[in-house]
Amino acid sequence: MFKDDPSALHVGRLTRMLDHALTRRCLKIARERDIDEFSMIHGHILGFLYCRQGQDVYQRDLETAFNVTRSSVSGMVKLMEKKGYITRQSAAGDTRLKKLSLTPLGISVFERSMEAIEEVEALAVQGLSLEERQLFQDLCQRIQANLRT
Repeated sequence: MFKDDPSALHVGRLTRMLDHALTRRCLKIARERDIDEFSMIHGHILGFLYCRQGQDVYQRDLETAFNVTRSSVSGMVKLMEKKGYITRQSAAGDTRLKKLSLTPLGISVFERSMEAIEEVEALAVQGLSLEERQLFQDLCQRIQANLRT
C-alpha cells in the first residue's frame, strides 16, 4: 500500500484482504492433501455441526451463528446435502423447522480439513503474543458490534 493512500487503513479493505489470504492458503493446503474443496463457510458450518453432535441444530441456528440471511443458509444447506455432508429432517411438531445432522462423510471431511485449518491458523498468528491475539479478537468484536447498531 502507498504511504499516501487514503484507503490503506479502511477496515473493510483490510479485513477483505486478510480473509482472502486466509482462504487462499487454506484451500491450497486442502488441495495438497486431497481434501474435497468446498467454500470456507461450508467448513464453518461443518465445524458448527460437528461441535454440536447430539444436539438439535436447525437452519435458523446457522443464520444466527454466522449472521447470514435465511436464503443464504438455505442455499448452502441444500448444496451440502447434495454433496452428502449433511441431512435435513423436519422437526417433530413443526415441519417448517429443519434439523441438521452430519453424515459420516461430513464428519470425515471436517476432521481432515481441521488439519489444514490448524496449519493456517498457526501460520497466521506466528510471532503474535497471546495479548496481541486477544486484542485483535476484541477489536473485531467491537467493529462487529458497531456495525450491528
